[in-house]
Parts: sequence; C-alpha cells; structure tokens
Amino acid sequence: MMPYDSYRLYQTERPKTAAEIRHADEQIGQFSAAASGLFRSITRPRSIITRHRRVVRSYRRDSRSCAAQCTAEPALRC
Repeated sequence: MMPYDSYRLYQTERPKTAAEIRHADEQIGQFSAAASGLFRSITRPRSIITRHRRVVRSYRRDSRSCAAQCTAEPALRC
C-alpha cells in the first residue's frame, strides 16, 4: 500500500458537499462533450467535405452572377 492510498480512500468515502458534486458533474459534462465532438469529427469527415463543396458552389454561383451583371450593365462594379 502506497503512502497516498490512505488519503485517496478517505476522499472516496467521505460525504461530498452539494457544490463538490455539482463541480464534478460539470467536469464530467465538459469532458464528455469534448470526447463526443472528437468522436463526431472522426466518424463524419464527409460532412466537412460536403460543407466545403457547398461553399465553393455558392462562391462560383455568386461570381458567375456578378460577371453576368457586370457585362450586362457596365456601370455596376463588382
């Protein structure tokens, strides 16, 4: 038995205050949110690519419509 084991046993067996319980619950929630975000980013890389393609398409559409407007009406500047 290590010297710090008796203190760890004391900490696990002693009654916790409501503030300590809330704090522990907040920490667990933050950890699980971070872990699930990491898991989602690993398991769904397609959504990032799809989002990127949508942005590129909308940019291309905007540039085409702007070019059409500029040629139709020379007074307009893009």
